[in-house]
Amino acid sequence: MPTNKDALIRYRVINRCLKEFKYVSREKLIRACEQALYISPIGERTINQDLHDMRVDERLGYFAPICFDRKTSAYYYDDPDYSIDKIPINNDELNALSFASGMLQQFKEVDILKTFSSAVTKISDTINIKRMQQQTNVADFVQFETVSYYKGSEYLEFLISAIAGKDVINMQHKRFDADTTTQHIIHPYYLKEYRNRWYLIGMDNDLNEIRTYGLDRIEELSLNTTINYKEKPKDAEMFFSNTIGISEPQNKPEEIILCFSDNTGKYLLTQALHSSQKLIKQEKDEITISLFVVPNYEMLTFILGWGHRVKVLAPDGLQKRIKEELNNTMGLYK
Repeated sequence: MPTNKDALIRYRVINRCLKEFKYVSREKLIRACEQALYISPIGERTINQDLHDMRVDERLGYFAPICFDRKTSAYYYDDPDYSIDKIPINNDELNALSFASGMLQQFKEVDILKTFSSAVTKISDTINIKRMQQQTNVADFVQFETVSYYKGSEYLEFLISAIAGKDVINMQHKRFDADTTTQHIIHPYYLKEYRNRWYLIGMDNDLNEIRTYGLDRIEELSLNTTINYKEKPKDAEMFFSNTIGISEPQNKPEEIILCFSDNTGKYLLTQALHSSQKLIKQEKDEITISLFVVPNYEMLTFILGWGHRVKVLAPDGLQKRIKEELNNTMGLYK
């Protein structure tokens, strides 16, 4: 059995397809592997061998419950809760990941990868710690934040390719508060990560506005070859520069002045809330900072989350919104 990095990537792609869809044809597995590896063609014999190895090869240790449905000519997991992601990483996979992360580190300052630089660093840190586990039981005292797979991550590769190629896309999108999907024609500009979720930022062709769409609410994507791509506006890069989070900035940024209790304030001095953050005053029991941002939903929830440990000194409009939210909250506990 070959244990090169291409084979290991194919196993991951096959696993992802089997987790994402109830039934997957051999042809679909081939296409998915070709797209992931930028190799074409990949033969049926290769995929058949991969499926066999995932089932029975002891060196892999997957023992994947892959079954074949003759009626649909498709593969599926007999155990819907199974995933090779739950199997400990072996040395071959660790070596492949180390090689891949090393390549990513070299290119993380390239424009298209700058958005992902923090993710690249986290991957490298994880792999380095994993290597240390071979020498000592690091797992006993090092824990990472874990996030389960969420719907929409399968569109990242397609969208990165569309942005890089300046391709217009058709998108079926369903809002959380809607019962039906809506068709959009989008000129994609950026992908933005926020709290381990991905969002697409692009020009809505019909609205002629830059909008934000959560990848987890996308139902379907395809290329649109009938409409010319609209280049992003010159100020598009500034679209989220004065915001915290992902809410579309409907208002202009303002100077927000916050006064924190000493301990909470010190935390923010070591990890700034926003690039515009400035220290105004530091006293024994209080730390006052300023931010130049749009007072959007995320900003509001951040402040409310700190409770009595923070006081909004300015602007008056934000003070009023905080009071209203706190009064509404108190109304729930009569």
